[in-house]
Amino acid sequence: MATHISNFVDKSEDLEFLIDGNVNNIDGQTWKGANFDVVMVNSPTYTQLNTIGYWTFNGSNQYGYIKECNYGVSPTGSDHGVFYELTCHVWANTTYNTTASWSSNWAWIDYDRSEVFNMFPTASGQIGFAGKDGYNDYFDRFTTVTMNDGNWHLCTCVYSSYAKSLKTYLDGDLVQTWTFANAGYLGNRSRRWGFIGDGSEAGSENSSRNGIYYDGKIARIVLLKAAHTDAQVADEWRKHKGRFGL
Repeated sequence: MATHISNFVDKSEDLEFLIDGNVNNIDGQTWKGANFDVVMVNSPTYTQLNTIGYWTFNGSNQYGYIKECNYGVSPTGSDHGVFYELTCHVWANTTYNTTASWSSNWAWIDYDRSEVFNMFPTASGQIGFAGKDGYNDYFDRFTTVTMNDGNWHLCTCVYSSYAKSLKTYLDGDLVQTWTFANAGYLGNRSRRWGFIGDGSEAGSENSSRNGIYYDGKIARIVLLKAAHTDAQVADEWRKHKGRFGL
C-alpha cells in the first residue's frame, strides 16, 4: 500500500484515495497514490502539464486498476467498508460526444454502479453518478450541464445517506441536487475492486470489467468518506485550477 505521494495532497482524516498527476508520482505505468496506487494497462499516455500531469485514455482498451482497495459488504465484508457519505473530485478533459447509450464512456472511477458506486461522463458529456444504497437500487443521476468541451474541468459528486441527498458540482459550483425519501450506505451488496477508465464487475483485483472504456484525460482524483460542503468543494477548485492554466 502506498502511504505518501509527492506534493498536492490535501490532508484529511476522511481521505480514502488520492492520485495526483504531478510527475513525481509517476513510475512507468504505475500512478503512485495516497493510500493506494493505480496500475495502468495497455499503455495510456502520460503527459506533464505545469505542476500537474495527466493520462490520456484511448476509449478502446486502456484502463487502470486500483491496487488493494475494495468496498462492499457481501459475502464476508470488504477490506475498506462502505460509504455512508462520499465526496469524489475528478479533474478531467474529454471531447467524447455521441447519441449512443448514456453509459458508453465509463468511467472516471468505478466500483460497480450496481454494487457500490460509479462516477463517469455520460455519452453527451454530463456528469454522472450511480450507486446501490439499499433503497434506491442502481440509481443513476446526470447533470443538465456538460463538461465535454475539450477543456479541463473539476467534476465533483457529494453523497450523504444522512442528508438523503446527492449533489453535483462543476468547477467548484453547485449545479444540481437530488434528494431521496430514504437513503442508505453505498456498498450495500457485493464486494468490488475499482478501476479508472473502465467499469467494474471485479470480485478480485483487476478481474472482471465492463469493457466500456473512457475516451479522454484524467489528471487528479480525490475520494473521501465525508460529505464536503459547498465551500470545501470550491476550495478544491481554487487550490488546483492554476495548475491547469485556468
